[in-house]
Amino acid sequence: MTTEQPHPITLQTVLFVRSTVVAIQSHVPSETLLSASPENNIAVNKVEGQSGIYNASMRTVINAAMDASSPYFIDMECVAVLVADDTLSEEEALRGVTITAHSVLYGAIRESVAWLTSRQPFGSLMLGLSVLKPAAAVSASA
Repeated sequence: MTTEQPHPITLQTVLFVRSTVVAIQSHVPSETLLSASPENNIAVNKVEGQSGIYNASMRTVINAAMDASSPYFIDMECVAVLVADDTLSEEEALRGVTITAHSVLYGAIRESVAWLTSRQPFGSLMLGLSVLKPAAAVSASA
């Protein structure tokens, strides 16, 4: 019989600080729903004076130019507070929080975009997957 250790990273809060979906009125729908690629930016920062607490923010913008070939302009920003326990080094905590935050925040944005656009004139837009790249904007503030 094995006993599972609790996960060293926990999620405290997820909330949206920006939720914008604008239908491009001059868009002419075609049989295939084409949309501009999302621009995703993530930032993770250690909260000063708080042991193991991190603030993460992800912003996703689609069709910032409001090009009519895409049905929507979308600007979403979601934030989360995560806690890394003291079993992790600062480097391990930042890496784990960044990976967890990316999954949680993009998932929340993806779900919200699908729901909000499903009530728009050109129908639901389902975002694809987002891949966290090593050069992501990650910083640790002491």
